[in-house]
Amino acid sequence: MKEDPNDKLLIFGLQNNDPHAYRELYTRYAPKLQAFATRFRMSREEADEIVQETFIRIWLHRHKIDADSAFSAYLITIARNLIYNQIRKTAFREDYKKDLMREKAGLEMPADSELKNLINKAVLSLPEKCRLIFRKSRFEGYTNAQIAEELRISKSTVENQLNKALKIIRKELEDKGYGTSLAFFLFFFVSP
Repeated sequence: MKEDPNDKLLIFGLQNNDPHAYRELYTRYAPKLQAFATRFRMSREEADEIVQETFIRIWLHRHKIDADSAFSAYLITIARNLIYNQIRKTAFREDYKKDLMREKAGLEMPADSELKNLINKAVLSLPEKCRLIFRKSRFEGYTNAQIAEELRISKSTVENQLNKALKIIRKELEDKGYGTSLAFFLFFFVSP
């Protein structure tokens, strides 16, 4: 998304609780976010929900927005995290339904349940701080900046801990012969 030079003034207005500035930012960016969300095969309704939730978070965290940073990048990060959370929820819900149906029919559980168990065990084996940061990032949809602020650590420490977590989890999966399934893991648990 292209930055508008007036965004900085609108962000200052937003930080001062100006509803006009909020409406103007919404009018400017909602259609772009809608288009972004639909690229992830979301329905129109799901994309609308992503846009609404993104702007709710913008309002709730308006005082923390850096007026000197690219507002569109901030929006995209929030929306992307919400989209990934939605994809994960949908995938897990579908897997759960399939598992229940197989269980009722007395069939063997699918191999991806084993993969999920391995991932969960690998996450649990992470050092405490690393595990906390990984969960906030990948399961709760926090941005690296939000994690750094909440835990009162630097953003680079967050990034280092996430890299450490991914290396450990990747090694665990490769040791168990899940090299090709790693793509599945990276798609659902690692934001680009």
